[in-house]
Amino acid sequence: MGFWGSLAAVGKAGISAAKGADLDTYLKLGQFTAAAGTKLMDFQETTILRQQQFHAAQEQAAFNNQLLYNSYTNLNEQEQLEYKKHAVDQFELQVQVRRAVAARLALQGSANKSGGSAESIIMNIQRQGLYSSHRKDFNYEIRIRNLQTQRANEALATKSKNNALYNSLQGFPSATGLALSIGASAVQYGSEWNKGRTDADYKRQTLSMAARKKMDKGKTSKPSNGNEDIISGEVGTS
Repeated sequence: MGFWGSLAAVGKAGISAAKGADLDTYLKLGQFTAAAGTKLMDFQETTILRQQQFHAAQEQAAFNNQLLYNSYTNLNEQEQLEYKKHAVDQFELQVQVRRAVAARLALQGSANKSGGSAESIIMNIQRQGLYSSHRKDFNYEIRIRNLQTQRANEALATKSKNNALYNSLQGFPSATGLALSIGASAVQYGSEWNKGRTDADYKRQTLSMAARKKMDKGKTSKPSNGNEDIISGEVGTS
């Protein structure tokens, strides 16, 4: 408000100073006012455009962040499902191992009667079950790592989109730059207005205009003085 108030005060002062001046002064003042108004209008339009662009960028960034949040939620749910699936697979594997051992023991009668060959078969079954368990653990770790990598990649992609979005924005116009531009226009038009004001022709024109004003004042004042003399003479004769 202080800056625009100062600009309005300068305009009022210019209008007051232009009263009684010649036509060129009014033309230069009009040109300066039009130029300043144009600069001010451009400043306001540019400011509104930058605000709209910034608001649109914020909305798009919020949309990108919401998509990332939804993706995170989905990946977290997948990770929980993978954990449950892995636990169920391990349980089923242990059940299969125990079932295979029980079937072998039932086939041989008992461990004490079956001898070393039966024990070696049971150990082989347990060894295969342990190997399968390790493979399941390894596959589970790979799936979890893939989910974590996907989560990190989506976060980086969203960050890159938002950075590109904000880097495309242009800065707001400077009020100081506007004031300096208007001041430069005032100096330019003032210099043009003052050009030739000190020439001899302009001095002669000014002196002739002043002489005409004095002569006009003399012509308008003489009849009133004559009337006063006539009235005074009539009063004296009477």
